[in-house]
Parts: sequence; structure tokens; C-alpha cells
Amino acid sequence: MEVDGTDFCRSTLMKTFIKAIIWMAATVAGLVVWNVAPDFRPLVASILAASFVCYVLSIIVEVTVKRVISDEQLELRSRLEVLDRKVTAILRDAFERRSPR
Repeated sequence: MEVDGTDFCRSTLMKTFIKAIIWMAATVAGLVVWNVAPDFRPLVASILAASFVCYVLSIIVEVTVKRVISDEQLELRSRLEVLDRKVTAILRDAFERRSPR
């Protein structure tokens, strides 16, 4: 893994590119089925509707999970700050007791 993050960017770009290729292939296949076999139009329309609903639901779940994780991180950060202050106070007190007067 590179330090400057270019490897991460390339990986993300490649995943996005592959997703775009898959969506284009699915679109072409759907159009072929739509035009070649009109009897399957209700099936294609149902699959498209179900795919759209699943996609929207996945986005909602992703946003919700990110929000929950963010809230948890903020709570943990505040707890860590309190714990840090307590440990610092205890160590400062112990250092002052040990140091010669």
C-alpha cells in the first residue's frame, strides 16, 4: 500500500469502472430482451422495479449505518477524552507525590 494513497484511488476507480461496465451490460441485455421478446416485458419491468427498490433500500441502510457509527465514534471520543483527563490527573498527582520537595 502506498503512502500517498494513489493505490487506494486506483482501487476505488477500478471498482467504479467495473460497476459501470456491469450496469451497461445489464442495460444492453435488458434492452435486447425488451425488444426481442415482448412477452417478457412485464418480467423485465418487475425486475427493474425490484432492483430500483433494493438499490434505494441499500442506500438508506448505508446512510443509517454510517450515522450510527459516527454517533458511536463521537461518544467514544468524548469518553476517551474524559478518561484521558482522569489518567493525566492521576499521573500528575503520583508524580507530584514522588518528586522531592
